[in-house]
Parts: sequence; C-alpha cells; structure tokens
Amino acid sequence: MELLMQKVESIKNVIDIAPNQLPKEAGVYAFWWTGSCQELLESNTCIVLKGSGGKPVTVEYKDWWPSDLSYPCLYVGRSTNIQQRFDLHILRNKKERLHDIPKTYEKQKLNTTSCQLRYGIEHIFNNDKNPMDIINNKVGFSYCTNLNIEDRFYTENRLIGVWKPWFNVDSER
Repeated sequence: MELLMQKVESIKNVIDIAPNQLPKEAGVYAFWWTGSCQELLESNTCIVLKGSGGKPVTVEYKDWWPSDLSYPCLYVGRSTNIQQRFDLHILRNKKERLHDIPKTYEKQKLNTTSCQLRYGIEHIFNNDKNPMDIINNKVGFSYCTNLNIEDRFYTENRLIGVWKPWFNVDSER
C-alpha cells in the first residue's frame, strides 16, 4: 500500500483547502505523525488498557515503526465513507479537549465510538489545552479507495501489523 504512504496530506490542508474533497466512497486510510519524532516520543507514551477480567494492562508506546516509513503511523482504519470517517476521527469543530486523562493513564471512554485519532492525541498530549492545533499542524492523512470489501479488510489488518500504529493497540478480553 505504497499509495497510502506517498500521498500524506496535512490535516490543515485537508480541512482548509479541500474540506469536502475527500471521497465519500469506501477505502482504507491512515493518520500519520508529521511533526518531530522526538516530540512524539517525549509525549505521554503510557496507556493503561482493560485486559482480561478487567485487569489493567500497561502499554508503553515506543519507536516500533518500520524504518522505511516516511512518518510514524498513528492509526489505520477502513470505512465505507472516507470523508465521514475523517470528520468523526478528529471532530474538527470542537477545539477544546474532549477527554480528561487521569494521571494514572487509564484509557477513558471515548467521546464517540469513532474518534480514536482525537482521543489518542489528547491522551499522549494530556496537558495540551488545544488538541486541534496539534492535529492541524502535526498530523497527516492518506487514503486509498477502489478496494472491494475483502481487500479493505485484509489491507487494514496487514497495515496495522506492519506499520504498528500506536492508536490501534488494544488488549484482549
């Protein structure tokens, strides 16, 4: 899926230049960290998930991305409507924080079931008052359409396994 890596567009450009130009068709998409890798790795890289039996499982995000990626991948997903899913991920009309992250770093209930990117940024930059500034200036987006349902399913899973995006990590229950 080299196409997903080659056409990374800043979130600010997607929103400001072509807010309604994303396709309303099915595809696979990725969010990328385009800011400084050092800044990303110096963020809050700890998250506590609920594991089997509700027991806490600590995950420490690390520099585990493949070296051939141009940017660290934050999230990979698939959707039947790329434009709608993009909007649901970032909730761009809500400038303030949507999630309060406790000092113990337990994963909180998401504002919506679809805002994994927004939640992830608010979690790792838990002291920042304006997460949309970070998203606009340091996160990129790419997508690929023209895939049938099976290809979308397997492509998403393959890219999660290969690119190791932070915000796709979950625990078994």
